Amino acid sequence: MVRAPGSVFAPGAKVEKLSGGFYNISGGATDPWGNFYFVDAHWQRIYRWSPAHHQLSLVRDNPLDATNLAFDRAGNLMVLSSAGTGTIYSFKPESSDDEIKMVNSEAVVPRPGLNVILPTNSWHVDTTGLPAPYRHYLSPDGTAFVSASEDFVTGFVRWNVKDSALLRSYGLASAMPGDPFYVTDEADVSTWVGTVQPDGSLAGMRRFVDQGGEGVTTDSQGNVYIAAGQIYVYSPAGKLIDTVEVPERPIQLVFGGSDGHTLFIPARTSLYAVRTRFKGRRE
Repeated sequence: MVRAPGSVFAPGAKVEKLSGGFYNISGGATDPWGNFYFVDAHWQRIYRWSPAHHQLSLVRDNPLDATNLAFDRAGNLMVLSSAGTGTIYSFKPESSDDEIKMVNSEAVVPRPGLNVILPTNSWHVDTTGLPAPYRHYLSPDGTAFVSASEDFVTGFVRWNVKDSALLRSYGLASAMPGDPFYVTDEADVSTWVGTVQPDGSLAGMRRFVDQGGEGVTTDSQGNVYIAAGQIYVYSPAGKLIDTVEVPERPIQLVFGGSDGHTLFIPARTSLYAVRTRFKGRRE
């Protein structure tokens, strides 16, 4: 695939299938070194893709009920679990299976200078944004926190399913207070943007584009990548500037790789990637 001049994708870039045979993968996150971790929840497995070695490895198959993953700056992996109420585990990926700690919730207070971890996909997004923060889950190194709404903390169930955006979302992302944050809504076919606040809320929510799907991410230039059947790329002003086709429907988009130029694409049964001209936005 030869990209046209001005494309956000690298010259000659093509979507590459890295691995397959999964049941239904999502919930991915990159560590500080660019390795990509993701969940196959049906089999209770967490995997790692190493770009340096071009190799897949199994990180955990403990019964953690893992749904979504996030990292702090020290490389501690935070596992949001569908088990119990408000359950988040943490461990170092290279540690032994029994070195797993619970992350306790804390009161909602402004935390300037810390990364805020939020869901990138929600069924019901509007000018009010995501539900208000109810508790914070501070990462082991104290550099990031999960902004959790009441439904996650209490384990609220609707139609026999945990009804929290942190668990329903196909993935999470982090941003610093003052940064824009995008949330995509597949049902409403829309993507919204707001400004991250020090308490983990989003302010000034507005409709960004009339395109919505399962995943969204941004690059260092502020371009917005939306997974909605294929991958659609919009300028910060909301103009469609590029598209790329994926063999399977993409459900999450996460930048990684040692240089930040690899866009990882979990697509249910397979993991894909494509090289980009610009680095992903890393916080």
